[in-house]
Amino acid sequence: MLFKKLFLSFIVSLLLFFNITSIYAIDVYLGGESVGIVLNYEGILVTGAYEIEYDHEKYNPFSDFKLYDIITEANNQKISSIDALTDVIKKESSDQIHVVVKRDNKNIDIDMKIARAGEDFSTGLYVKDSVKGIGTVTYYNPSTGNLACLGHSMTDENASYLQNGTLYSTVIDNIKKSTRLEVGKKIGSIQDQKIGDINENCDYGIYGQYISDLHDKTLYQTATQDEVELGEAYFLTVLDNNTVTKCQIEITALEKQDSIKEKGIQFKLTDQHVIDKTNGIIQGMSGSPIIQNEKLIGCVTHASASSQLEGYGMYIEWMLNKE
Repeated sequence: MLFKKLFLSFIVSLLLFFNITSIYAIDVYLGGESVGIVLNYEGILVTGAYEIEYDHEKYNPFSDFKLYDIITEANNQKISSIDALTDVIKKESSDQIHVVVKRDNKNIDIDMKIARAGEDFSTGLYVKDSVKGIGTVTYYNPSTGNLACLGHSMTDENASYLQNGTLYSTVIDNIKKSTRLEVGKKIGSIQDQKIGDINENCDYGIYGQYISDLHDKTLYQTATQDEVELGEAYFLTVLDNNTVTKCQIEITALEKQDSIKEKGIQFKLTDQHVIDKTNGIIQGMSGSPIIQNEKLIGCVTHASASSQLEGYGMYIEWMLNKE
């Protein structure tokens, strides 16, 4: 009886091992393409103010508004963009409109004052309705229809009010090279072609549903962190226009992790062609898929503060786990 129990226990343990392993041993399409990331606020974010002349007196909007207020309604209409607020103001002939702002998770009613001069107007507020950035697609998961990119979150002063968004194709126009004092960056233009919808912005990447045609891509298996080794590897990223480039690296250190963390993989850029073009790891490479032994092992997440040729990556199993 004891032997039977031990045998059953061994079988259960074996099944658990294979089930856990198979979560990460899945086939995905590699990314490497540059992507324009546009995250929307649930309204319009107030980022600053300047004095206007209202009713023959100087008026500072910060007597009513506060920095990082979110305007969500104007004259009983839901507002999600600057264009929508502009339309409401243009249709209103008076010198004020009623708005609702979200502040500290509370809704506050404010009469927004408007300085008009013919068809021109000013509210005295600096505002924005979205956050934009450029990153790199890590993978496309054909079994879920999801894609993942960036390898870390996109944040700003009021990230809690960022909600959904859109991913667009992007062309890299130029490279600002890294120096000892400053990390370089890709300089690109976000195109009108939509490639997916964002449904999550978390500490481990941007996730969404893709609509791209991937018929020309090859499936790659993903690796567990135990399969990752010191030594040669490469990552894929765009350095010019929309051409995906293979960038040779050497993995110099590995941190074994039992929970989701960043910077599990430390590496050094060894590809002289890429070094000549970038001087090191640059902004916009975040999300670039790292491949070793023909498996996707992780993605680029950070540049090193001590050496412009060094960077960090996150294990792909954590990115998949978060999906």
